[in-house]
Amino acid sequence: MRRRRVEFSDAFAVVLQRHREARKLSRQALAQKAGLHQTYVGMIERGASNPSLDTVSALRGALGIPLSELIAEAEIERNASE
Repeated sequence: MRRRRVEFSDAFAVVLQRHREARKLSRQALAQKAGLHQTYVGMIERGASNPSLDTVSALRGALGIPLSELIAEAEIERNASE
């Protein structure tokens, strides 16, 4: 049986939530640090919204990690689910 291909936005959502939780940040705290609304951060983490590059850059800044790291981890997550 063939597995459904995981969308990149879903893989990114997993990685974002993993980094937020590792830093013991609530969605509200991450949103505040990134200058975003907490509901929007929740939508991104559920894969219900595709963030722009500017939004991803704001999130990575709030998490203190390079943009390339977030993208690479999301790609690994996506490939692992195939």
